[in-house]
Amino acid sequence: MVQINVYFVLFVCLYHVSFSHADFLSIKDKMYMNIKADYPCFLRLNGTNKVGCTSSRFGNVGTLHFVSNITDLKGLLNFGTAVPYIVALTPKMFTDQVLQSIELNTTKINGVVLLMNGTNREIIDADNLQTMGFTPEDTCPNRYSSSTSCPMSPWNPHGSSILLKGWSFPIFIIYDKETIKEMFNCFKKYNLPTNNQNDRSLCTVELKSHMYAAVDSKTCIRRTVMSYENIRPIKFCDPLGDKNVYWSLKELAASTPNKSVAIVAARLDATSMFQDLAPGALSTATSIVTLLATAKFISEILPYDEAKNYSNNIMFMLFNGEAYDYIGSSRVVYDMAKLNFPNDNVKLQLDNIGLFVELSQIHYDKEIVFHRPKKYNASENIQNFISIFQNNLAKDGFNIIESASSSIPPASIHSFLKADAQFPGLVLAGFEEQFKNLFYHSVMDDANSIEFTSADISNTLAKISTSLGSSLYSFVTNSTYNGNNNVDPEYIKKLLDCYVKSTNCTLFQSLTSLPLPDRPPNYYISIDLITNTITTLTRLLLSSFGSSKIESVLNEEDCNTYETKPGFSALWLKGNFYNGCYSTTSNYTDAISPAFIIPGYDLSSPRFSTWTESVWQEVQIRMFLRQSFQMQIIIFILGNFLFLLSFIITRKIYAQSDIYFTNQEVNSVTS
Repeated sequence: MVQINVYFVLFVCLYHVSFSHADFLSIKDKMYMNIKADYPCFLRLNGTNKVGCTSSRFGNVGTLHFVSNITDLKGLLNFGTAVPYIVALTPKMFTDQVLQSIELNTTKINGVVLLMNGTNREIIDADNLQTMGFTPEDTCPNRYSSSTSCPMSPWNPHGSSILLKGWSFPIFIIYDKETIKEMFNCFKKYNLPTNNQNDRSLCTVELKSHMYAAVDSKTCIRRTVMSYENIRPIKFCDPLGDKNVYWSLKELAASTPNKSVAIVAARLDATSMFQDLAPGALSTATSIVTLLATAKFISEILPYDEAKNYSNNIMFMLFNGEAYDYIGSSRVVYDMAKLNFPNDNVKLQLDNIGLFVELSQIHYDKEIVFHRPKKYNASENIQNFISIFQNNLAKDGFNIIESASSSIPPASIHSFLKADAQFPGLVLAGFEEQFKNLFYHSVMDDANSIEFTSADISNTLAKISTSLGSSLYSFVTNSTYNGNNNVDPEYIKKLLDCYVKSTNCTLFQSLTSLPLPDRPPNYYISIDLITNTITTLTRLLLSSFGSSKIESVLNEEDCNTYETKPGFSALWLKGNFYNGCYSTTSNYTDAISPAFIIPGYDLSSPRFSTWTESVWQEVQIRMFLRQSFQMQIIIFILGNFLFLLSFIITRKIYAQSDIYFTNQEVNSVTS
């Protein structure tokens, strides 16, 4: 009888415990509204500083308040009573002045959400950003790692530099219109008017994006190394890094003559303040597209069987990590000095380069500007290239300008000029004294910034690519190209579709059967343990130019181990057009700063890039209703009363336990 009663009691207890747990979860779900938190501002560090954002370990909580102008912000800072606040800003309010005001008053405001309510074009028009610009970069990007000083008239005049400052509060960006609407309705219903806010329940937001790293790269890496001595080591940060990608017209030989290689270069990366949001349309993508179209064009007008008869060669190079003190290009120069570029067999050096042409922010306007260090840069190859290129584009109505400035804009060529002031290179840019891109290194630098839907951009890039290809043809053959081939604007459109609109595009689908994300590429370099998706896809695309299929190899495993002749590599392509193992001159080189491979390197030295990215575990945004101060006091008192009451009852039962439990035992024995 006693045993049955015990089982019955246990069953009832377990039933109620499980019921209470399920009920608890439902209450929690009703209390909090989870908001998609895919795009936090995160922490990056270099040898002397940290930039970006972080929350406290358990998140920052504040009363939601929409700020539409400076007057709202000042009123909140001076008269707000329900501190701390989380403020919601529109892009026109997302300025250095506003963020600095918040930084100086983090006891009153401890978090920011940037609301993107509409398409970028709608936001630009509504906030008048076409006039004021929206670029968080420095006015002179990479100012401390360039070979020339910044000009009096800065390259990026609209730069606010908020990308390069450390903020002690979290910042998130929100795109979803329904979420923004719910946040505003919650604010309007519970938080207005702003007087006597502590007397009622308030709409509240929690932002969680705690970053593990602190101080600078040197400190963060030292802490990581020290933690390896523990049973459970903790990583605090990772070096930034990825891969450079290259393709050559013919194989690079071990015995390359001096001044026989022309390098056509562009950067493969961009950046912004927010995770996974570096669209880089005009900052990066138009130059990549022009380079790729030129590479394809030269492979068609000068196929391998003809190119191998000439001593000169062309190498197309895409550098990664250039937004962070030229990580990729500085590594190439370092490897050249160590006789390790692009590999141990070829050993290409600076003396082998006879011409270096870099593409930078190619614009849809019919204007091209030459930037070069005139004091030293007067080689025959440079002069011939400028003459041919200029004559070709002039026929198409382009305005060709040679910059009179002694400064070179932010570009990979700086890494080479620091090693050799007489390096034979120049930059072909879509701007002269200042960037035309008003959204440089921002989330706004998307398809709208290059007028993606206009035919002007594809026609302009096609003509530039054709002229560039014809000029390179002359470098290799020492003769003029008289053919009728041109770069097709339709091919440019396909490239732009891949590099600006969505990676799930026709060209990439022809090369791989892997699932491709249906969104614009993210051009942020990320950490050295990860190869960016756009890096991999670009290498596949380059491998399709002038490559030959290896018919004897029928599967990917055999392709990966196939030994090609020197200067080539075997690559498996399997898409809806290419299918098989191909021999190609394309390959990767490391885009990791020499600072992280040189033993004992002083990370506070400015010689090489020392950028790292903080590790973090969880990002989260939650909105909920916080009770009034009076209600919190009542709940606190009631909770303490119930605790004391339960303690007294428990104590009373324990004191008289011999009466209750002894009688029960006696009754059981009697029965």
